[in-house]
Amino acid sequence: MPLESFISEHSAEYILVPNIVRRLTPKFPQVIPVFLWLSREGNTTALEMMAGKQMRLLAAFPRRPKILSPDGIAMKVNHELVAYSERSEDAGMVVLLGVPLLSSLSTLRIDTDCCWFELNGRAAAEGDYLVEIGLDGKVMSKDVPARALSGPLTDAGIEDAADRCRVMSWAQAVDSIRVIRSIQAEFHGFPFFGGYKPFHLMLLEQ
Repeated sequence: MPLESFISEHSAEYILVPNIVRRLTPKFPQVIPVFLWLSREGNTTALEMMAGKQMRLLAAFPRRPKILSPDGIAMKVNHELVAYSERSEDAGMVVLLGVPLLSSLSTLRIDTDCCWFELNGRAAAEGDYLVEIGLDGKVMSKDVPARALSGPLTDAGIEDAADRCRVMSWAQAVDSIRVIRSIQAEFHGFPFFGGYKPFHLMLLEQ
C-alpha cells in the first residue's frame, strides 16, 4: 500500500526555508532564499541589480513527510532529483533535500524541526529510494547508497556543503540553472523535473 502524505512540497517549503536560513546565517550572514523564475529573478533587471556580487548557490528540494507511524515518517528520493544532482555538481552547486519532522497536519508549525540531507547523484544508481526517519531526527533505515545521501546533516554539515559550492556571479548562476533545466528536459523528458522544483539559497560573499 502506498505511503500516505498530508502536505504538499510547497507547504513543507514554508517550514524548511526559515530553518535552513537560520542554520546557515552564523557562517553566511547574507542568505537570500529565492524560488527562481528565469523570467523574474533571472531577468535583465535582476541581473543588473546583482552585478558585481559574488555568491555560492545551494539548491534545496522540499520533501513531503509520508506517514510510517505516529513516531516515524518516510522521505522519498525520486530519480529526477538524483539526475538534477548530477547536473548541479558540474555547475558547482550542492543539492540538499529537506523534510519537516512531523506526522500530522495538526502539528505543523513554522518552527517544526527539520532534517537535511546532501544528495550526491553520481553515487546513486537510477531509481527511486526511500528513507525512514524517526520524529527525533534519527534515520531508521534507507535503501540509498551511503555515498549518495549524507545526513541527517548537523549545522556544521550544512555549512560544509555550502562551503563546497563554487563562488560565482548571479549571471553565472542563472546560466547554470538554465543549462541544467534544458539538459534535464532534453535527456530525461521531465519538464522542470516532473514537477519537483527546488528553491535556491544565495550565500553572498562579504
